Amino acid sequence: MIDDAGMIDAPPLLTPESALRLLRDTCADSSWRVHEVLEAEVVKERPGRRRTLRYRVAAERRGGAAREVTWYAKHYRSSKGQRVFWLLRSLGALAPEVLVPEPIGFSPKLKLLVMSALEGSSLSEALGRSGDADSSVERAGRALALVHEAEIPQRAKYLKVHGACEEIVVLEEARRRVSGSPLPTQWACRFMELCSLVKDELARCEDQGHGQRRALGQTLLHRDFHPGQVVLPGDGAGVGVLDWDDAALGEPELDLGNLEAHLLLDDLQRRGSIRTAPLPIGALGAGYLARGEISFTRLATYRRAALLRLATLERLADPHLSVLDWTGLASALTEAASI
Repeated sequence: MIDDAGMIDAPPLLTPESALRLLRDTCADSSWRVHEVLEAEVVKERPGRRRTLRYRVAAERRGGAAREVTWYAKHYRSSKGQRVFWLLRSLGALAPEVLVPEPIGFSPKLKLLVMSALEGSSLSEALGRSGDADSSVERAGRALALVHEAEIPQRAKYLKVHGACEEIVVLEEARRRVSGSPLPTQWACRFMELCSLVKDELARCEDQGHGQRRALGQTLLHRDFHPGQVVLPGDGAGVGVLDWDDAALGEPELDLGNLEAHLLLDDLQRRGSIRTAPLPIGALGAGYLARGEISFTRLATYRRAALLRLATLERLADPHLSVLDWTGLASALTEAASI
């Protein structure tokens, strides 16, 4: 039932009878009672690390009637799930206007985290529609500022610090991916050159952080803030944010720079060149600055680091996602990082 990586095989998580037992055990301390598993499927698999499952269940909350609900579950190899469970429980009180999945239960034995679904369309979907993209991105900017200004939870020891020094390590991993990739040598040389320049910029950010800047670690970061993680409820009440697995403490410009890089990526994937991205990036800044403040120099550095990292990910050039192949997408992202 448990493999060498310490994870349960998928079938027990998917078979209605065994899935029902696992969900009941995991959610035993919650206000929910599961009656039946109607449907179960794996929606994402990261072999040896984590799988994400979607359940359609008949369940009732204490004192209410039984109804059909959709839950998501994350099955981890590591102990990360417990930290994410704690963080989700804290976030509702930290920034009430920012919606997060309700943490329903966590089993340390199974390393299984069960949570509610968030209703609404994603920011990725909004970017594909004409008319409301900029206003949607502005909402996301305001929500991100609310997260960053929230008081850090008392149990912040669960969260690691991630700043300029850690981003240098991320860039080194990107360089290693390029060394083993089939991408053109001419592009790889340009990429390595830019990596060195951005690493120097990050090193300066790290040095300045010990003096002029607020102490690193005073801001809660999402660390993987991109359009697919943002949920926009149809009633306009709040903004949902998914997937807090990589949350850390650090500088707000890192989250903002990552989202700007993904807005540029979205433009390249849809249109093959940067055409409309400056407008939503401007809306993002307007939304964020209505509640928060940033260093534009640091923002540019973190955006460039994110663009270089994205350029090394072949999966982003999947034909279902991108009109550019990997060589074209990597070249365009690298060029954007040079500006």
